[in-house]
Amino acid sequence: MLKKQQNRLSMFEAVHSYLKENESAFAETSELVDAMNTLRAKIDGIIEVEDLRSNVSKGRTSLKNETRNAAITSGNALAGAMYALGKKTKNVTLVDKANVTISALDSMRDIELVLFLNSTKELAMDYLQELSGFGITAEKFEEFKQKFNLYFEALSARESSRATRMSALRTLAANFTETEELLKSINKLVEAFRASNKQFFNGYIAARSVRDVGSRKKKQPDTSGQQANSTSQS
Repeated sequence: MLKKQQNRLSMFEAVHSYLKENESAFAETSELVDAMNTLRAKIDGIIEVEDLRSNVSKGRTSLKNETRNAAITSGNALAGAMYALGKKTKNVTLVDKANVTISALDSMRDIELVLFLNSTKELAMDYLQELSGFGITAEKFEEFKQKFNLYFEALSARESSRATRMSALRTLAANFTETEELLKSINKLVEAFRASNKQFFNGYIAARSVRDVGSRKKKQPDTSGQQANSTSQS
């Protein structure tokens, strides 16, 4: 959620809290009571969408990072065995394709890493019998392939979560717009109390003000000592 939206949401909460605490002042104005309840529903909707957007992003990113690290470790082990086999058998293709470091794999973009893992896996399939003597048994190879596939699936899930996140952002913007429109109606209804109940009206106006919830006032330096010295010298 953007900082501006956070500030607006804080104001929405303040307005609803004020109206709820002073409901007796307008209990006979059914439209205002309904608007107050609708405001609560709008606020809850905004919070729900923001939670969805935030959680889907965090969960998918964490899963992708975990599976990527596991795939890199497995890919590096497989490439190392292939490189050793290539050196022993003087297989230039194996040496060239498998000559990679774990730091190089770690620095690859996802698309580059996917291409490397797939090509390494396919090349290794042609040398499985020979690779068994280098620690890459059929079971170990299947384990590596599973690690690769989990990473590929996590990437696809992250792309899906990105679409979900973008959709949530659009929904969030629409919810804020709807809530702002609702507040305009509430403003008009509260106007009826400008003269008849000034205390309630003024309290509503105060709750309606937007404050920057993320800012802090800077502590001003103490210059009293400097002023005293300046006065004594003059």
